[in-house]
Amino acid sequence: MDINSSANPLLEINTSFSAYLDARTRTSTEHMVDGRMDYAFDGDFSGRAKINTVSGWSKLYKMITAADIPNEFKKVFRSADTATSMLFANAYNAANVCSERLQARVPTVMVKTARDIPEIYSLTGEGFDPCIVLTSDIAEMCSMQELYYLFGCEIGRMQNNHSAYDFAFTYPGISVNNRYAAETPEPKAAGETRQLSYALNSWLRSADLTADRAGIICLDDPAAFPEIYASIRKKALPDSFGNTDTNIDLDRVREMYDIVHKTPVRSLKLDPDTTQDERRIMAGMEFIACEILYSWRPDLDAGGIHLTNKQTLEIRCEILAGAEESPNV
Repeated sequence: MDINSSANPLLEINTSFSAYLDARTRTSTEHMVDGRMDYAFDGDFSGRAKINTVSGWSKLYKMITAADIPNEFKKVFRSADTATSMLFANAYNAANVCSERLQARVPTVMVKTARDIPEIYSLTGEGFDPCIVLTSDIAEMCSMQELYYLFGCEIGRMQNNHSAYDFAFTYPGISVNNRYAAETPEPKAAGETRQLSYALNSWLRSADLTADRAGIICLDDPAAFPEIYASIRKKALPDSFGNTDTNIDLDRVREMYDIVHKTPVRSLKLDPDTTQDERRIMAGMEFIACEILYSWRPDLDAGGIHLTNKQTLEIRCEILAGAEESPNV
């Protein structure tokens, strides 16, 4: 092949240092509205605002950001491998693709030896590059689309400043959340109030909706989100509350969604036996029909569907996800 041929696709790749630097430092300021990402679920922001007013949170937050997260960074970098184009290449490539689609800095990807329970989480903090940590079984057993979703979720958590709030679940009495529990030493402080525990657990559902939306933005085909989410859960990846035994009936979810999607907001309600996974999938399907997704992914074709606006999306998702209900479902 003539390397100077106009048909050579390699000539279209910008290999300059400035292009590399731009990819590493890209920001998504054009998608910021009132200081937050436009795709983020409103309940995520308001939930954290409530947490910030709870007695004891300020002290806990300082401890997490000043000691716990830096210590976790150090432990991960001592014990895990850094993913590269040669080592855990799928995970490395997923991080790059998702960063481009979410217009975010490319995180460092650290891969730990597989444990009894697969895990993936993100870390951000002062003086550290953003980092995504996952176990080797996830890197090896997940398809590229599943990795796009998982990495998109974690980059979304970083973009929306979830790290310290997520890390609070390592403290006894806060939650059954297992995101870091297998690796984190016994915390130096405990005894958070019931009010703080309730506020954090209530927020967690909303945070998941934000993360799901980021994951959906990163998929080659966002319409495949229900299948991808169900496949990941069947591979025993725990949800944010640590639940692993899940068998999702997608036919049931689609039947419910067909009814729900046509129901006006004033009449919208779900059966009491609707599971949190089912709620989460339907909320994600609502995002697929929202104009915000296509503002992030102009390469996608909406297929002639009627797109909803952000206000309608938020009202419907608040009901679908049950974000204001008791978190102990």
